[in-house]
Amino acid sequence: MKYRLNKLPVKTTNGFKINDVELDLELPSFKNSHDFDIKGDTSQIKIDKKVINESLNSKIGLELDGYQDIEITIPKGVIVEKPIFINYDFLKDDVLMSNLVINYEENSSCDFIINLCSKDDNIHFSHLKEIVTSNNNSKGNITIINFLNKSSYSFYALENDVLENATITHNIIDLGGKTRLYNAFSNLLGKYSCNNLNTLYIGKNDELLDFNYYLKNIGEDSNNQMKVEGVLTDNSHKNFRGTIDFIKGCCNSIGEENENCILLTDTCRSRSLPQLLCEEENVQGAHGVSSGKVSEDRLFYLMSRGYSKKDAERLIVLGNFNSILNNIPVDDVKNMILDKIEKEL
Repeated sequence: MKYRLNKLPVKTTNGFKINDVELDLELPSFKNSHDFDIKGDTSQIKIDKKVINESLNSKIGLELDGYQDIEITIPKGVIVEKPIFINYDFLKDDVLMSNLVINYEENSSCDFIINLCSKDDNIHFSHLKEIVTSNNNSKGNITIINFLNKSSYSFYALENDVLENATITHNIIDLGGKTRLYNAFSNLLGKYSCNNLNTLYIGKNDELLDFNYYLKNIGEDSNNQMKVEGVLTDNSHKNFRGTIDFIKGCCNSIGEENENCILLTDTCRSRSLPQLLCEEENVQGAHGVSSGKVSEDRLFYLMSRGYSKKDAERLIVLGNFNSILNNIPVDDVKNMILDKIEKEL
């Protein structure tokens, strides 16, 4: 069945071919879905799991026939010192259809690392919807790592509300799957609220990557930061839509988006559409998009010091990726991702 997914919130001309993405999909059954493995010190937080035999919708646009609901609450004033790991290992005909709800109560803090990994070469289907509420003065750093194999489908939809003086950071590490769609919808509701959305991706072979991010500044002195770093090679194809929307009344707010895509072959393709929407005059907004081959000057500099062209390109890509990787709070996880990136490059 054909689906039009990841629709742009404010359409542009059809000639750009970036308003949405069309996919021909056969959605799997929820019956092959199994539980997450949650590790770490969970003694201070509340976890509630249940199976919901109703449809699951997200802003990506798919409707699933059931899902596992996981609700995690970090109680008021609780500071969890070490990250909580949420792992899902795919085997045989496993699928993931899950709704993950994370509630940060006032003055709470907790980091999460969500790891999706294929353990065989079968085609897997992953659809994770994450809903985050960050209450006053809370803080969270959530890292999503996609290590699915090169035959699988990955869909990730994020919705978050950020209240007064709260900060939420998401780090999306996208290194796996033949077809990968990401959707993020964020509301900065409170004064001094802050949202950081960081993304790192590698596209190879004939893979399709599609990103649709919509961040809204609503509260006064709110701050939205969107940073995307990627590399494409072979015949891979990437669409990026980034929208920052300044709502009337969000005076003194900041919204910035930057996307940088390095093209390593002549046959890969990158489409990008950054948008700034504004109803408030007293704001600071900026966007920048860069797609193209590695700078000849940077290549020449490194090659004149003995590096081959491929090694020089690899070093430049890794240098760009470090700005994202530095946000990951666990060194062992960061090194694991670096090892995977080295193999991919």
